[in-house]
Amino acid sequence: MNNMPFDHLHIGKPPRAIRRAKLDNIALVPASLLPRKGKYQTIANNLPRGGILICETGQKQRMTTILEHVATFFRERGHFVRTLPFSVI
Repeated sequence: MNNMPFDHLHIGKPPRAIRRAKLDNIALVPASLLPRKGKYQTIANNLPRGGILICETGQKQRMTTILEHVATFFRERGHFVRTLPFSVI
C-alpha cells in the first residue's frame, strides 16, 4: 500500500518573479478586516523589515492563545512583532 497518495505529482519551480520576491513584512489579520486593508497595511509597512503585525480579535480564547504562540515563535526567531487589538484597526 502506498503511504503517499500524491507521490506521482511533480511540483516544478515557481516563476522567477516569485523566486526573487523579498517579503518585507507579514500581517496576520482576520478576514473581516479585509475592507480596512489600507489601514493595517500602512501599519505593517511602517514596521521594521521582517516585522510581523498580528491583529487579535479578542472573541475566542483559543484563537488568542494560538496568536500568542505565533507571536512567540516569530520573536524567538528575531522578528519584531506588533500585536494590536481588533478595535484599533
